[in-house]
Amino acid sequence: MQTYTSIISSLFARPSSLARAQAWDIFSHMRYVAHPNPDIILYTKMIRACANPVSIRFSSEPEKALDLWTEMTVDHKIPPTVQAYNAVILACARSGTKTYVNEAFRLARQMLDSHRDARGISAFRPDKKTFCALLEGTKRIGDLGRARWILAEMVRGGKEGGDPNKVDAEIDDEVMMHVFNTYAAYTPPHLRTPTLVVANQSKTTDTGDTSKVTTEVTAGVAVEGPQANSSSSSAPSLVLEDENQNPAFSHILPQSRTDVIREVKILFNRILRDRSDADSTATASLPFADKVFRGVELNPKLLGAYLSVFYRHATLDAARALFWKVFEDLGLERTPRIYVEALERCGNARRGHERRDVVGFADEVWEKWKVVEANARAAGKPIHARTVERAHIAMMRTLAV
Repeated sequence: MQTYTSIISSLFARPSSLARAQAWDIFSHMRYVAHPNPDIILYTKMIRACANPVSIRFSSEPEKALDLWTEMTVDHKIPPTVQAYNAVILACARSGTKTYVNEAFRLARQMLDSHRDARGISAFRPDKKTFCALLEGTKRIGDLGRARWILAEMVRGGKEGGDPNKVDAEIDDEVMMHVFNTYAAYTPPHLRTPTLVVANQSKTTDTGDTSKVTTEVTAGVAVEGPQANSSSSSAPSLVLEDENQNPAFSHILPQSRTDVIREVKILFNRILRDRSDADSTATASLPFADKVFRGVELNPKLLGAYLSVFYRHATLDAARALFWKVFEDLGLERTPRIYVEALERCGNARRGHERRDVVGFADEVWEKWKVVEANARAAGKPIHARTVERAHIAMMRTLAV
């Protein structure tokens, strides 16, 4: 079985659909002719492989993963491990459907609550891979409430050193990339618009038979909408600092696109502050006061996820300014994917003035893209054909609209 496991692992390590198909064939062959009952290691590898299916038509194969999980835990009564839980959670979360994402969170709760001893200590503790697997699901369905709860749990776990069930996972760039992608996929319940706020004051006349109502009108003040989509009341709240104010991340999700951009800016600024070891103005009572983001590495993938929030929720002018500014300020080089995503934002320009102004931004990005594509070809490492295709489609769409 170890020999079969080594061969299957080697095939899954290759980025090829043919290699993955051969791995599944060898797994079936092994069960027919040699070892009908795989061990926990091989079950975990096959369940993990369901998160990267053979066919590109599917993002994952949660049904197959759950079948293998049931066969392992129920039929053969093999005790699961943290790695096995992480594998089945990832396969369900990557499906992108709400039903299986909820199943992923159910399995995570089972992992924590179903294996406790008499003192309440869980046999399994979630690690970074557990939370990243769950965040794979939240970003696909735009479940910002759960993503913020996961981030709060990771922050709180690092502070509670005496808790035997504390979370042992450091916040890094992969975690924050998933969090930013969830903000980008999140849909606010409504758009807040300038509203007239009317304050009524009743004054009784001397005769006492009628009342005159004095109305005081204040224009340009936004009224808070319904407090919808709140997360679980048991989740810890996030409190962050900003340069000009001290806002609180309450249990209430952002109610407008402006609120989404505000929260993301606060998070990103806090990452920069923690990495630069600058003195924080936050008090010691704040959960983010002890540089929990110091392990977040600033790289193009993280900045691409940060930009995606502005592509979805900010104006084109704001996204354009950030695109040219953030990489220069941090001294990072843009990858081909960064240019492709900017071009795709141009191709999805909203009606009105955006479609009149978007061509200038697209032309600037396209000139940079042509240089990057030519340099990659000259270096003998051409950009992947699918990426080149996406760039050209986005530019054609921009010119068409």
